[in-house]
Amino acid sequence: MKHKRGSQSLVLRTVKEIDKIRKEHYGLTYDCKHAAASVSRVFGRFVSYVQFDTPKKPAYLVLLGMHEENLKDTHNGVTGIATKYLGKPFVKVMPQLLKDIGNCDGAVIVNDSGKVVRVGAQLINLDTRGLLKERKREFGKQENPARLLGFSEEVGTRHTSAIVASYKHQGIRVVTLSEETGDIRIYENGRIFASTNPKDRVHGKRKLTIKPPEPSSPLEKIAELATMSI
Repeated sequence: MKHKRGSQSLVLRTVKEIDKIRKEHYGLTYDCKHAAASVSRVFGRFVSYVQFDTPKKPAYLVLLGMHEENLKDTHNGVTGIATKYLGKPFVKVMPQLLKDIGNCDGAVIVNDSGKVVRVGAQLINLDTRGLLKERKREFGKQENPARLLGFSEEVGTRHTSAIVASYKHQGIRVVTLSEETGDIRIYENGRIFASTNPKDRVHGKRKLTIKPPEPSSPLEKIAELATMSI
């Protein structure tokens, strides 16, 4: 983004929109759907027509403020429904775009003019080892790479790609939503800038006022166990 204030505003709007979607996938209503779907999968082995899909929680990787010349470090992106968003102001298409790609792998990339330039893109040429070496010099040698990067626990490639991309492309902001935990994080310059997880190592000012998601209810845990037993 050309103006830092505009960049911060877009980051916060993105976080609020993601949180709004996140709330729709937590709570008793979701747990009931999840449990029903899990049970249907068990009985569906014998009666196929009773099955229906287990609802999935959304997950996001959004890069904000990417310079055009750095797009070479991204690979492709999904086509089809996503193409209608390319070249459009992210702030205008954000709600529908995020709903459409909630379970899509890959990143949404917004350039420094605030326009969508990639949807479902793969991030390439990331130097994870370089960032880990820097953190080892800073914090000492630790066995767990996730802890070195500032995460409270083991994370998937979505989150490691996010923090390393923010390290490589200095000045951009990256936002993620974890499907597993529901945690929202903002990354900048190779560090976690803000997080809903109080156990993360956060640098800078904590600007997130969003509450962490509620722990899984007993109903959802039962549903997960039922699914795993198939």
